[in-house]
Amino acid sequence: MAEVKETELEVAFKLFDQDKDGLVTTEELKMLIEKVGGCMSEGEARGMIRQANKDRNGGIDYSEFRKLWAIVRGEDEDELEIRQDFRRVDLDGNGFITKEEMLAVISDCDYFVSDKMVEAQKCIAELDVDQDGQVSYPEFILVWKYRKQ
Repeated sequence: MAEVKETELEVAFKLFDQDKDGLVTTEELKMLIEKVGGCMSEGEARGMIRQANKDRNGGIDYSEFRKLWAIVRGEDEDELEIRQDFRRVDLDGNGFITKEEMLAVISDCDYFVSDKMVEAQKCIAELDVDQDGQVSYPEFILVWKYRKQ
């Protein structure tokens, strides 16, 4: 099981807590999964929230969020592989992938034959859920695990 850094947890919580009220609700969880191109039923979202909701108030506050984040990420070899893929692109190791880092990786890849800067920008746009111009690990894994192919 990969140890989660506090900064990653904070970034993930901000991503989930869309109305910034300090609680992640079933609706916010479903909306985020839909935002990354996935689909989650009301029952699935409610079940995840229920597993992490220690005080049974219907929402996940920051103190309960580590449990929800573990459920969403999955604690298995797939998550470790996804984290390794993220680290291969996060060239400076700061926890975010920029379009420059994406371009550096794409430049070394023969798969992309068109304008590599355009491809790098497109990749960042697809992964940048909160549209801040860079991709955090929480965004990366959410798109990786929940986007429908």
